[in-house]
Amino acid sequence: MTSIFHDPVFQAYTLAVAAVVVTLYALGFITALRRAKRKIVINAEDASINGGATVADVEHPDVARAKRAHQNLIEAALPFLTVGFLYTMTAPGLTMARVLFATFVVARALHAVTYLGAKQPLRTMSFGIGTVVNVIMLVQILRTVVPLL
Repeated sequence: MTSIFHDPVFQAYTLAVAAVVVTLYALGFITALRRAKRKIVINAEDASINGGATVADVEHPDVARAKRAHQNLIEAALPFLTVGFLYTMTAPGLTMARVLFATFVVARALHAVTYLGAKQPLRTMSFGIGTVVNVIMLVQILRTVVPLL
């Protein structure tokens, strides 16, 4: 019996997932660095580990931007993780799968960078590209499950 881990399409998906997870952790780390730099925390208990930090009711705008970039990636990653996995089960062509997975990863990395840097319209374009990738895979899944589509 052949393991799914030996399937080149699943291997490409796994690499894409790893890249998305690394990006998620990077955004979390950037949020923490910005919070430490600004020395403003939301939770009182965090002041003790951020020397000289003050407690505030709202995040500093730089920290809030990093948190929004992180949250946006979480919201995009969850559909990708699910849809991408199901897509690997449709026996797609390896080249197409690699293109879709790589496009999503690059689009989301670009989105993170442009979100942190407050760059438009690239931020919106990269968001849209990632969404289109998920929709393309979803259509293929539905075509496999419901052959009349």
